[in-house]
Amino acid sequence: MLITMLIVIILAVIQGLTEFLPVSSSGHLVIFESLLDFRSRGEYQGVVFEVAVHLGTLGAVIFVYRQKVKELLVSLGKVAVFSTGKVGSEGREMVSADIRYILLLIVASIPAGLVGLTLNDRIESTFTEPSIASLLLIVTGVFLLLTRLRRGNNRITYLYALLIGVAQAVAILPGCSRSGWTITTAILLGIGFEEAAEFSFILSVPAILGAVLLQIVGGDIKPSSEFMLPLIVGILVSFASGWLALKLVLGILRRGYFHRFAYYLLPAGIFFFVYFSYIR
Repeated sequence: MLITMLIVIILAVIQGLTEFLPVSSSGHLVIFESLLDFRSRGEYQGVVFEVAVHLGTLGAVIFVYRQKVKELLVSLGKVAVFSTGKVGSEGREMVSADIRYILLLIVASIPAGLVGLTLNDRIESTFTEPSIASLLLIVTGVFLLLTRLRRGNNRITYLYALLIGVAQAVAILPGCSRSGWTITTAILLGIGFEEAAEFSFILSVPAILGAVLLQIVGGDIKPSSEFMLPLIVGILVSFASGWLALKLVLGILRRGYFHRFAYYLLPAGIFFFVYFSYIR
């Protein structure tokens, strides 16, 4: 049990940090689960654990962006009041802007939703080899370097939201970072760093919820009694490390250093690719 708890903590930290740092949480989980041989342990329940740590990181992003999430939910509630005429023009403009933002999130969620529903099993069976995940870490690193080429202050349009959504769909592949691909795509479209980050991280809420639902539908979500404590610890640790990662990446984005994550991804991807392909 002690060894299981330690491994749960390690994997929960990896999930929390890499969910929001642009280094691919799924790729790192595939690699480190293989390195730690966690799946061979009798008390390990893979689907249950993955659902738990996803809930932890979901809580982290909602906590960090709680004000924005609250504004969006309040505006949804105010839509019904429009017909009464009791909302002034200024209030209507604010609510309209929030509703537009929600629609942008919906548009951006469509590609990943379609891919997840139609190709999720095929992706899991084909791309969960550690060597492939390692190779895709290299691809992600090269993509992040492109953020040095563009600066702008464009507004997110519905077309831009769709393109960001396509990037999110690509990032379903283990080794392709969801935050890395969506933020980089937004920056290449001329969207400012902070707006790109906010949209990407709030977009992660429906993405993580969708991933959790797919795991619940496709797996046995009944934790054994001996796995309950590690499960709770996993949720708390992934929440804390996810919160830390969000704060860290936002600070790095403000300084214009987003591309520097590639300096980790490229050598790490090469090392793990060589290890899993030729050494292990």
